[in-house]
Amino acid sequence: MELIIRSDHMQEVEGVSAQYPYTLNRADSAHIRVPWHWHEELEFSYVTAGSLRVSVSGHSYVFRQGEGFYINTNVLHTMESADPQKAVTWDSHMFHAVFLGGTYRSIFETKYLDPVLKNRKVELVEFRGETDNQRELLHLLQQVSREQDEEHREFLTRNTFSQVWLCLMREITELEQSSRFLKPVSQERIQIMLSYIHQHYNEKLTLEQIAEAAMVSKRECLRCFQTCIQKPPFAYLIDYRIQMAERLLTSSSLTVTQIALETGFNNSAYFTKIFKELRGITPSQYRSRKI
Repeated sequence: MELIIRSDHMQEVEGVSAQYPYTLNRADSAHIRVPWHWHEELEFSYVTAGSLRVSVSGHSYVFRQGEGFYINTNVLHTMESADPQKAVTWDSHMFHAVFLGGTYRSIFETKYLDPVLKNRKVELVEFRGETDNQRELLHLLQQVSREQDEEHREFLTRNTFSQVWLCLMREITELEQSSRFLKPVSQERIQIMLSYIHQHYNEKLTLEQIAEAAMVSKRECLRCFQTCIQKPPFAYLIDYRIQMAERLLTSSSLTVTQIALETGFNNSAYFTKIFKELRGITPSQYRSRKI
């Protein structure tokens, strides 16, 4: 699975279309990197092997084989193996709300979807298999993965996710009644600043410019980054430049020097130094391994 991240840092979910607004991605941490991003589509995931660390703005969770979770629409998040020495695989079911909601302002949308999608407390919901409802939900997620091999998978998938959604609503009701929802962190400011970095990463950026993009002070900018993604702005900027460099190394014939300049580094020596610090190999070695 390749993640396609737009300049505003929303993910374009490959496979979701107007004709059939659902897709199943069988993800493997050995073959993809999941940077900080968000998407309009709803996401249900089930870990099939290993341990997966999922971070939303301000909170981090580890899910092991047999566990799963739901990520609400437009929630900033990232994923990685909880053990850097071991790969993790997971099934990620992603679909647009219209998949279950149907026509605009239908009863399915207003009675069932809106109470979840518009609930700002709902960022990530955990399914650990600790209750009958969670066990049923995890069973249904496995079932819908198997249904992708069936002849009538489109109808089967929609019907199964109707059941999944009812389980999710029960789980959210339980969390609200027991006051076990974690306090969400406002992510509008950090999303604006991340988008600004993604649009200008190859330019010489200052802390003041990044802060001004969200109309906050430099101090508030630093606080937002530390609270939401536990990383200062310039550390994030460098890491994003390296991500963009990785794409160019595998998708273009540009030289290492040209890629260094294209991604905002002053010279190839500094670029190579930073790349090796973050990835453990030089850009040239990375290119030779990936091509």
